[in-house]
Amino acid sequence: MRKYLLIIAGVCIYGMAMAQIGHGGVPYSFNKYELQLTDVPVADVPTKSHALLIEEEQLQQDKSRAYKFGESIHVHYTPYNSGVWEQVSDGGRLWRLKIKSEGAYSLNFVFDSFYLPSHSKLYIYTADRQYVAGAFTAANNNATRDFATSLFPGDEVVMEYYEAPGDKDSTCIVLSSVVHAYKNITGWGRSGSCNIDINCSQGRALQVQKRSVVLILRYGYAHCSGTLVNNVRQDGTPYVLTANHCVGGYESQLSKFVFVFNHEADTCGSTTTRTTYSINGATCVAKHKHSDFCLLLLSSTPTEEMHPYYAGWNAISELPMAACGIHHPNGDVKKVSVAKNKFSYSKYEAEDPTFPNNTHIELVWAYGTTEGGSSGSALFNQDRLVVGQLEGGYAACDYPEGEDLYGRLAYSWTNNNAVNNAERLDKWLDPDGTGTLKLEGYAPYGDSTGVREIMPETLWSIYPNPAAYKVTLQGSDENEVSYAVYDIKGVCMQQGALEGDNKEIDLSALSQGMYIIKVVGTTTRGVVKVLIQR
Repeated sequence: MRKYLLIIAGVCIYGMAMAQIGHGGVPYSFNKYELQLTDVPVADVPTKSHALLIEEEQLQQDKSRAYKFGESIHVHYTPYNSGVWEQVSDGGRLWRLKIKSEGAYSLNFVFDSFYLPSHSKLYIYTADRQYVAGAFTAANNNATRDFATSLFPGDEVVMEYYEAPGDKDSTCIVLSSVVHAYKNITGWGRSGSCNIDINCSQGRALQVQKRSVVLILRYGYAHCSGTLVNNVRQDGTPYVLTANHCVGGYESQLSKFVFVFNHEADTCGSTTTRTTYSINGATCVAKHKHSDFCLLLLSSTPTEEMHPYYAGWNAISELPMAACGIHHPNGDVKKVSVAKNKFSYSKYEAEDPTFPNNTHIELVWAYGTTEGGSSGSALFNQDRLVVGQLEGGYAACDYPEGEDLYGRLAYSWTNNNAVNNAERLDKWLDPDGTGTLKLEGYAPYGDSTGVREIMPETLWSIYPNPAAYKVTLQGSDENEVSYAVYDIKGVCMQQGALEGDNKEIDLSALSQGMYIIKVVGTTTRGVVKVLIQR
């Protein structure tokens, strides 16, 4: 049975600790003490008891379903049928509405129509004014007129719309859904205990790459993880790589998806999180089910304050020597998983036995795991380049030997020479057809320190050297290592994994000459030359 890894949501609110992309400023009423919240009408949004909602959810429990955290309640609130209008001193008007859903851990909102005129502003904030999103302006308008927010902690939220003089009656805001969270997902620690914070030692070499990883929210439900990826033009086009099953059936809702950046613990094991930012909406430019990939184009480009990084990738058809995954299991703060140095080609048999072979990379984790919410997250190889995205598997904290499968980026690159550009990656990540198959990451606002940071070098040695048919590696007490043998032109001739005390490599299939052996362990790596003579 497929273990889809769909997510639970995270928090991304502008203000004290969190932020959805807005345009700054302070709500008008904050500086006008005569405008009290006591004068604002309250729209009560009732829902069922949390116990009943959880009971109903358990009856439908299935690993192929997204993790549900909230009940989506249909409403129809506009500035013209609810709330209160007040005239303000500059000739404009102010509309406010308080929305309350008793007992909610958090609230978030979906608009079926969202259009703001040129000079007006919308803010959304908690009743205690501790979390403020906005200002939303005409810059947030889009062709679909859809809009969705991230999560506001608590059960009372205020919407405040300032209508500038000259913009009278030209807005169109229709709030269609209020999502009442009956599970507390605004914090941390929702994933299994074996998961490892990205800011622990296992993530030390990924401190730049982690900035590319996003949490993907779908209202009412949690969804997936994704990765901001670079393209050969290196022009900052905001492509996010995720899994095809993360968008299957939801294409019409992509304009309401929310993409959260920087959702992570302050330090290893910390119970406090960093300021997060989010972008609303995307379109799918390419996808296919065989390798379960989907490339999304975000509706907006990440800003400097979001500290984005566009991950590099490797589309060469080769197995990694070592690999790590960065993801949001159960929508928790960002985690890192470290693979054992054993990789193989595979396919997702649970999907369809007629699918082609070698579409996936199969692995087992040495540290950490994946859970619902990790789907679509990237697998980074030993060079910190993306080589695939997670489809699913059986890995879990209580099943550490369970396999996980990642759709291979090298397969998705052309998708078996697909005719349709919407079924392959190369037409988007290499739009000019340069033939590039390996690309480093891109930090548009600088601060790329650590991009090439790798595991510490170990002084590996081999004996005998020169060798005839076999060599033995020495230089580290690591139990498991991967290796790759290259000729003097840099062509990979063979690769494999070794474990235990006997680290012997069979070179009998190679002809005489000079070769380079690259060795990668869990925490170290090294390079050694060998001369084959017979």
